[in-house]
Amino acid sequence: MNLRILVGMLLIVMAVAGCTNDNMSDSTKEKQNEEKKQDIKVVEEKSYKYDGKFTYSAIIKNESKKTLNINDLKINYINKKDQVDKNNIEASVRVAPYILKPGERAYISAEALTDLTKLNYDVKMTLPNVKPANDVLKLEVNKNSVKINKDIQDDETIYAVGTVRNNTKKFAEYTMIGAGMYGKNHEFIGTAFGESKDSLKPGDSSSFDLSSQEIPQKELDKVKTFSVSATTYFNK
Repeated sequence: MNLRILVGMLLIVMAVAGCTNDNMSDSTKEKQNEEKKQDIKVVEEKSYKYDGKFTYSAIIKNESKKTLNINDLKINYINKKDQVDKNNIEASVRVAPYILKPGERAYISAEALTDLTKLNYDVKMTLPNVKPANDVLKLEVNKNSVKINKDIQDDETIYAVGTVRNNTKKFAEYTMIGAGMYGKNHEFIGTAFGESKDSLKPGDSSSFDLSSQEIPQKELDKVKTFSVSATTYFNK
């Protein structure tokens, strides 16, 4: 069975204040929406079907010239007729970081418990409204510190640890961690998520935990390296 993944170039439409006026013509709305399109490129993607589960992992990149808040990203499974599956309207989605400056990447995972393994489905990402983005700072990850925690064993879950440093001049109350997992030949396997254990003053370091769930154990066993992003946010 071939599963078709239809994501490609995502078009994100920014909400325009005042554009919900019912008297506005469809052509005007369409024109304004067209002017507000922002490109998000899918860099990596992988899906797994097993034990009545359907999981999807991806890495996306902000190729627009604006900072985007993608916290409301949604993933649906659609059939060959481009119709949303009635039994599974929306997948459970994790994304980190959720605020992307131009050129930055985010890590995504989505899980469906409905048994879609017997059917051919596409994956469709949508982000109806892009909210005004908060201030976001990227923190420094010690790449050599990131490794699989072999002391913790759990089927279909991988655990990893690492160290992050606050290399900014602001206090980081919390840190959001997103990661891509890769095999021996740098093949993309999936995504993992976590957070630092402590708040960080400027210059301080802390350990962090990563975990990735609902990926077949035989695939997790192939993981050799991680690409990790650590961010913290401030309200403007």
